[in-house]
Amino acid sequence: MGWRVGYIAYPNEADGLHAQLLKVQDNIPICASIVGQRLALYALDSGPEWIRERVRDLVKNRELLMDAMSPLGESAVKGGEGAIYLWAKLPENCSDDFEVVRWLANKHGVAVIPGSASGGPGYIRVSFGGLKESDTRLAADRLRRGLQELVTEGMVQ
Repeated sequence: MGWRVGYIAYPNEADGLHAQLLKVQDNIPICASIVGQRLALYALDSGPEWIRERVRDLVKNRELLMDAMSPLGESAVKGGEGAIYLWAKLPENCSDDFEVVRWLANKHGVAVIPGSASGGPGYIRVSFGGLKESDTRLAADRLRRGLQELVTEGMVQ
């Protein structure tokens, strides 16, 4: 969400970790945007209650979307702990995640990310960070209707 501010500390004894971190290091020094830095300072100045409120919002949004994805089955949805997105496995007969994403957007007015774009073909990625609860509720309703139709009828145009 662009709010990342921090650092990485690890023991020298962590064999191979340094080489792996070098693969992503370009994001470490450049990602702390001025807005992110000011937000981090504000959060520190405001105290832990400000953070708790943000986390409560994320938890509520996560719950709404977990419920919305229930038509896919309980074991189909993963994630959302320590991240601001969920992964959902699509039904076997709908494994073209790009096509499912297009169909959800065009027919049901909800935007999700194809899993293939993040190395997870046959899945969709659903983000829940940075949204007001009312917007999440609207999106969750649309997503639930779309996934229910996908499971019961397929991608009907």
